[in-house]
Amino acid sequence: MRKVTVFFLVSSLLLSGCWDERLYKELSVISVIGIEGYVGDLRTFYAYPSSSDDPTKYIVLEGVGKTEREGRINADKKTEQTMDIAELTAILVSEDSAKKDLYALLDVYYRSAQNPVTAKIAITEGSPKRFLELKNTIPKEIGEYYLDFVKSFEDATIVPRVNLEIAADLMFSEGRDLALPYLKTSSDKALPQLEGLALFNEKKYTGEYLTLRESTFATLLGYRKARIVELAYLWEKQGKNIPVAFDVIRFKKKKKVIQEGGNVKFQYNINMPITMTEYPPDHLDRKQVRKQLEEFIEDSVEKDITRMFKKAQEVSSDILGIGEYIRAYYPQLWREGKWKDIYKDIKIEAKVNVDIVRSGSIR
Repeated sequence: MRKVTVFFLVSSLLLSGCWDERLYKELSVISVIGIEGYVGDLRTFYAYPSSSDDPTKYIVLEGVGKTEREGRINADKKTEQTMDIAELTAILVSEDSAKKDLYALLDVYYRSAQNPVTAKIAITEGSPKRFLELKNTIPKEIGEYYLDFVKSFEDATIVPRVNLEIAADLMFSEGRDLALPYLKTSSDKALPQLEGLALFNEKKYTGEYLTLRESTFATLLGYRKARIVELAYLWEKQGKNIPVAFDVIRFKKKKKVIQEGGNVKFQYNINMPITMTEYPPDHLDRKQVRKQLEEFIEDSVEKDITRMFKKAQEVSSDILGIGEYIRAYYPQLWREGKWKDIYKDIKIEAKVNVDIVRSGSIR
């Protein structure tokens, strides 16, 4: 027993401490990063809390360099502590920068095991610096704010769930393109707002983005329904404007490819049971009233989906993953030529069937 005790005592003396231990008191913990410019002339912004008692107070450091790493090194010289991005939650990239090569700007975040690949990415209209100067308007730490901001739209099925890891896979995918939240702000220190989904062709932002409603249908068709889906239209009927709003209960889609000679048609058949949340004329217990309303919603949804398809095809952005489906189930068609050349010319249709399952608390 004594020999065992002595052995463990001696062994404990030989044990080292945590070689990679990092103390928060010695670090400037960066939660949000903004990027603008291009490789060769980059400007990067780093936001980190300036008060341990009040997380809403923060400082924005600016780094300039030819590369992302050089910019971080230069910014690090402006703080009394070492910058650390182990708790990074969001990366904001200027739209002009993303048009060149998004992966070249993000490569540095994939190279270290300490960098979190769960961080969200968003494209900003203009400089991302404007989106970091929100000191007097947000009630929480800025990194937490942007994380919750993006997640709220993911839960509402307006944008797909994408982070650094997923973005890298999509930028190198042959059958699906990347789509990221596109943010605008009215002025410096104003809260950001989501405009829709920025469309990518491989590693480059195309300069085109979808509206919020188009983004919802792109997310439903290309991915899946998240927690909720809320939609609203204005029905011009007999000289009156009638508000029509509803929640989507389920969104079931079936895909079909039709080849006729050299023409290719990709068809979606969609079943969409809904709950009405706004319809002032009431009388939804009447079969004819419900039928007319269902037809209006079907037509409106089909038009929105058609516009979304047209935008994506015009910039060769396959955000729905149609190429993935073709490669898996129609390999002969996939091998006929370069997929993006085929994609731009195929006809895409959507047939929607709406069923009002619940009409709300009143008739």
